[in-house]
Amino acid sequence: MRHCTDAELMAILDGEGEREHFDGCAQCRARGAELEGALEEFTVMHRGERGWSWRGWAAAAALVVTLGGMGLWLGRGRTDLPDPALTPGATRAMTQAEVCVAPAQDDEQTAPRAMAAEVFARYGIRNPAPRAYEVDYLISPALGGAEEVRNLWPQPYGGSVWTARVKDALEDYLRKRVCNGRLELATAQEEMATDWIATYQKYFGTEAPLREHAGFVKDRPWE
Repeated sequence: MRHCTDAELMAILDGEGEREHFDGCAQCRARGAELEGALEEFTVMHRGERGWSWRGWAAAAALVVTLGGMGLWLGRGRTDLPDPALTPGATRAMTQAEVCVAPAQDDEQTAPRAMAAEVFARYGIRNPAPRAYEVDYLISPALGGAEEVRNLWPQPYGGSVWTARVKDALEDYLRKRVCNGRLELATAQEEMATDWIATYQKYFGTEAPLREHAGFVKDRPWE
């Protein structure tokens, strides 16, 4: 009998993947519980809710070996920011003038299906639900972002207030600042690649997304 791999178990625990074998296999459920427990232990200690005992260090080390070797994100519960190891961001060789001469599209070019499939695979998402994600450019093409997997991640429309729609509104705002000379292109690119949520909070002066941005529609969802 073939049992679930750790990567498959983590996908199931995330609500993705096939559960038929998992639900009927005591061994896979037990291993899933071990992975979930290790993740919870790591999360509690990472937040500083208790000290780092030798057992904690062992749990963290085991988790890094288990997940790090598979290329899975240790912060899997955080879906509003990409994994920097998988999606560091990438840009094209374009000047600020070249970026601003290009027409701003109301509907950004979506990633080709083959590229989108590679992005989902890199993030361990085996069966993405149609229209639940935007295979999003970390640095938007309208800001000189490159159309390659290192600049893409599967950003869900749910699970956080910091959705792809909110990020789209920020991208439009930054492009306007770049093109009216109020912001350097390189600065906008760096801030988006580093932490787009912190960038939003900085420029809009708010801890939470503005109400009008929650329903902002520009890019097409993955289908």
